Amino acid sequence: MKKLVLIVATIYSISIYSQVERVVFELEKTPLKVSINPGVYRSRLPGSSSIESSFRQPAFFAQVYFPFKRSLDTPSNFERSTFDSTYYDRLFTASPLAVFHLTEKGGNGIGLGQELSFKVAKKTFIKSQLAILWVESNAQKNDGLKSGLNFHHYWYISNYFSQNIAFSLGYNHISNGKILSQQLGAVFDMLTIGVCVTFLKK
Repeated sequence: MKKLVLIVATIYSISIYSQVERVVFELEKTPLKVSINPGVYRSRLPGSSSIESSFRQPAFFAQVYFPFKRSLDTPSNFERSTFDSTYYDRLFTASPLAVFHLTEKGGNGIGLGQELSFKVAKKTFIKSQLAILWVESNAQKNDGLKSGLNFHHYWYISNYFSQNIAFSLGYNHISNGKILSQQLGAVFDMLTIGVCVTFLKK
């Protein structure tokens, strides 16, 4: 009986091992890629009114991606054409980017960071951004932002409509976490819809 169990376990292990596919990690040059994300936000600063603390105020932010990224995928996928209609981006990527924020009350921010992307289906990706943001905000207006250095966190789901256009739903949070400063910084939450365009060259 023990021998039978050992044989079955060995065959099963070999079967699993044979299904493991080799991947490679490469630095890639990429075309211009821009993402626009309008949405509604709330302030979580102390003293916020009921309207200020609810998702009723408009804002937007944009990302411009640097012209390179680090990518992990199977070797054969790196040989595919950019215009291959059966393929949408890598299994995993790490992309540097610039971020620009603006609220309807004039609060704004600009920063640099990185986005991690994980492929979960043929056209669908889960993505996460972390950036350090310099914020400028009018102290007389409560839009959840406070002047100074803050962290920009953004988590979202992206789905490709075509080879160069993707739509997204996400959640954005800006705060300093009392890491960049001991004083309370921005406490800003935003629900977003977005569109990302990659300017492919034929």
